[in-house]
Parts: sequence; structure tokens; C-alpha cells
Amino acid sequence: MDYLAALTAFVEAANGNNFSRAAERLGIKASTVSRYIKDLEQDLGIALFNRSTRTLHLTEGGQTFLHHARRVLTELDNAKAATSALNQHPRGVLKLNVPPAFARHHLLPVLGSFLEKFPEIKVDLTLEDAHVNLINAGVDLAIRIGVLPDSNLKARRIAEEQMVLCVSPSFSESHESPVTPNHLDAYPLICAMASSFDVAFVCGNETVDVMLTTELRINDLDAQLIAVKGGLGVALLPSWLVAESLKEGELIQWMPEWNCQLAPTPASLWFIYPPKRIVSSKVRCFIDFMVERIGDPPYWQQ
Repeated sequence: MDYLAALTAFVEAANGNNFSRAAERLGIKASTVSRYIKDLEQDLGIALFNRSTRTLHLTEGGQTFLHHARRVLTELDNAKAATSALNQHPRGVLKLNVPPAFARHHLLPVLGSFLEKFPEIKVDLTLEDAHVNLINAGVDLAIRIGVLPDSNLKARRIAEEQMVLCVSPSFSESHESPVTPNHLDAYPLICAMASSFDVAFVCGNETVDVMLTTELRINDLDAQLIAVKGGLGVALLPSWLVAESLKEGELIQWMPEWNCQLAPTPASLWFIYPPKRIVSSKVRCFIDFMVERIGDPPYWQQ
């Protein structure tokens, strides 16, 4: 007996309560459907249907078997789709949602290479820091920075978020570098936070909690970067944003031996996407492309 064909015939017969309709849907003879059901009943040792002249009714055993048969066929379809997806040529519109500063510094510079490698993909890129509902907005993939809340979204970690206390060379020349985090309240702080906020500085086994007060509030990371380069104060900025400026000598890192944490749980960069059983090839190839380009550890931390 072809068990897969028999299961398919049984489910179709149960759905329509009729062998003939099942046969029509499957493109086989009604006698073939009947034989499959008979073979299943013989194999299981139980009747699956109560038969009458006009219709069929599932027995208790048939109802139980139907529940599991449907699951088997569904899982088989999923397995086929997952395997086929590996060989599908990525195509279609890839809708991305990315924080503006990260997109400008790390996505847009390599986007041309991605589109050249996958010419049948078109990108719809939205830049915003706000965390939109991916499902409602129809977003395929987003990049998020911070600590992810519990949700039903799928996530893949890109890298650890590292904060850097930095100043311009001119500011460093006119201000003495702080010896410990407790001395930071003497300097004008550029930040997106309003008013005062707590920051934990960690050095080895020592942790110092500091209350910092914002003197220049700017709600855009690139604008903060411009402000600190202009000597307007000190700033705590992510390493992925300031690595190139530090390398070029446009910024100086203060207290490099201290690691900064803005939240109790260390923050990271993440890919997040809606919870689908099978990730589309366009999403998968973009994640793989970016992960390969960023590296481990990421190139801005090397």
C-alpha cells in the first residue's frame, strides 16, 4: 500500500464525507479511494467510516486518525516547502525597517553589492528609530538596537552593543580627562535622553553607578556625532557609529578601560522578523549577506 496516497485519500474522503468527491479532487477513480480506505482499515484494525447509501460518517477511531493524518500531511508539505526554498532564486520586494544612523553607516554602503548579487530583489527601505509593528506594517525584516522585549517575533543577534565615551581633540585639549566615572558630572553631556539618567560603568570587578545630566539633548545619533566632533561636549555613542572617527583621529575615547551599560541587561544589535515557519529566501539571503559583511566580531570592533 502507498501509505502517503492512502492518507491523502482518507483525508479528502473525510473532508467531503464521500468517496466520489474525494476521487474527483485527487483525479483518481472512486474505487481506488475505496481500496485505500479498506487497506488503511485493515492495517489499523479498526473501521474509519460508518457507511450509508448516501454519505460517510467518521467513527471515533476515524476522527482520531484524521487528526493525526492531517498533521502528518501538513508537516510533509512544510518539509517540502522548506527544502524547495533552499533552491529558490531570491526575488521580489524586500521591505526593511532600519535605524537611520545604522543604515547610513553600515547598510547603504554595501546595498549596491547586495543588489548586484541578487538582481531580482528590490528593496523598500524605511529609516526610523521607532519600533513599528512588523506584521501590521508588512515589514519583512528589521534591525533593532537594545534589549529585545519578549515577543513572538523571531530574532538573530548581529553583535554586542558597545558604548564609547568620546570627545573631540579640541575638547580634550581644553578639558582634563576624568579619572573615574564619578567625575563625569563636571562635563557637558550630549545625549538623546532628557534630564538625568543612570549609567553603570564597569571595569573588571568594579561597577560604578553614575547619574548623568544631559546639557544638550539631540534625538538623532548622527547629529550627536556632529555635535561631539564640533567640541560641544562629551557623548556616549555606540562603537559602530564612532569607530571610523576614532580611527581617523576625529574623536578621542575617554576612559577606555571602563565599559558603559545603559541598561541592566547588555544591549545588542538584532535582526528581527515575523514568526513564519519558513523564512523567505529574500530575507534569508539578506541576513546571510549582512552577517558575512559585518563579521564576528564585527569589523567596527576590530
